[in-house]
Amino acid sequence: MVWDFLQIQQDSTLSCSEKLDEIQDLIQNTGHPPSGSLYHVSDVFEDCVQQDHQKCLETAYLISEEVNGFAYTDIGRGLEAIGQTEINAVNQFIQQKIQGQDLRAACNLSKLVPRLYRGQENEMAQKMHDWYDTYSYFFFRAIENTLKSFLEESSGHGATDFSSEIQPIKDKLEDIAQSEVLIPDNAYQDKNYEVVKVAILLNDLEWNTKNTVDWNEIQSNLSQYTHLDTLLNHNNSAKSSLQEHNTHPLTKLLKLDNSDKLDYYDHCLELIQPGRGQNSDPNGDIRDDLLSRVKFDHTIAEVEVANALRREFGINDVTIEETIPNTGTPDTKITVGGETIWVEVTFPRPQASYEVARHYYAPTSPEKSKVRGKVTDKLKSQIRDVKEDTGDLTTLVIKNEESKVDDRMVRDYVEGFNGIGIPEDDDDAAPIILTTDSGLQYDNVPDHLDILVNYDTLNNLIGPPYIEGQVANLTDVDQSIIDQLVDAFNAEELIPR
Repeated sequence: MVWDFLQIQQDSTLSCSEKLDEIQDLIQNTGHPPSGSLYHVSDVFEDCVQQDHQKCLETAYLISEEVNGFAYTDIGRGLEAIGQTEINAVNQFIQQKIQGQDLRAACNLSKLVPRLYRGQENEMAQKMHDWYDTYSYFFFRAIENTLKSFLEESSGHGATDFSSEIQPIKDKLEDIAQSEVLIPDNAYQDKNYEVVKVAILLNDLEWNTKNTVDWNEIQSNLSQYTHLDTLLNHNNSAKSSLQEHNTHPLTKLLKLDNSDKLDYYDHCLELIQPGRGQNSDPNGDIRDDLLSRVKFDHTIAEVEVANALRREFGINDVTIEETIPNTGTPDTKITVGGETIWVEVTFPRPQASYEVARHYYAPTSPEKSKVRGKVTDKLKSQIRDVKEDTGDLTTLVIKNEESKVDDRMVRDYVEGFNGIGIPEDDDDAAPIILTTDSGLQYDNVPDHLDILVNYDTLNNLIGPPYIEGQVANLTDVDQSIIDQLVDAFNAEELIPR
């Protein structure tokens, strides 16, 4: 089949129109050409775009219709040639196709947009408002696919080498968002990469076009969750704070008549809300942080940990945000069996590629592990000072974040990575299991950190256990304490190597 496309490309007896006709026939008859065959089609586009631009464009669209799951990069050079040769014709073709508001056609066409407009992002920006007004579904998929293509073709994290291409798209998206009374900076939060900022603002805009928020309904639904309602309306109305955001995770959940996740949050706050926890609990700060879009996810992690620890060790023995003079304010302090344990909680920021396209890369080497990076950061910024100033036990709790930390990554970091190797000097030798050194050997971790915990919130939140995790005893902490932490986090114990 690859040979068929190559023959068409190299056949000097065929005119461009005839080559494109044969390609169309072949595509329609085969449905899914083998890998590599479309590169030859891309060559035909480049050769023929001057003579038969419209037919090249129609053929590209046919491919998007007929070939399921094709990689647009296979015909990327050809698409770029089509766009660079006559972008006005491309604009007209797209506008005609989306007039009918056909979802399938819009989905197919949106796959071609990133490369049709590559190097002509200013032109794309000029068309964005028309696309949004004509058929918003196409608009969202086209911009989404463009951002994904920047990431996939980028040489580094966050598509920084496409910063200039992203800028006109970002500027126009901000104009559209502001016309819908959305605040771009509210979407951008504390994100580092332009491609992530644009992706989040795009998501805000799409959610806004599909949803109307009835704030009376939001208030009514919130009242179903007693502890959550009490905390969020502590001193001030939760409604006014939520209304400050383009959207907020709580707003999305409170639009539902019932939510297992909100039931779980309510459960977590039972031992923290005013009147149920300690008098020293920073209820006002917890409330404000939960209502802050940028702090919400991290604060939920802190609340989950405080809840798990208080249910295991008792309310009076688990203090939230107690200050150590001249050192800082760890998230939690446990007092048990004559020991004081300072606990720091962290929820890693997702990789840029994961936030935009749900793609990520996780190194298997403990030395390069993202778990090591997170542990090292926390040692330098907080835990080392706590250990040196108090001499007490220290614990780092990491909430799993799929693109940065999960059970396997933590296990490999603590126990070493298991792999299969074949001896080089014996062709007949059977494969052997190899185990790398633990990542704990780097950065002198056990000098400052006594216990490492990671956990994840379960998908099924209808009832306990709600979370599960792993606990690693790094410095021979009393086993009874480790056992309690294992129970608190519904965890397995990891044995450091």
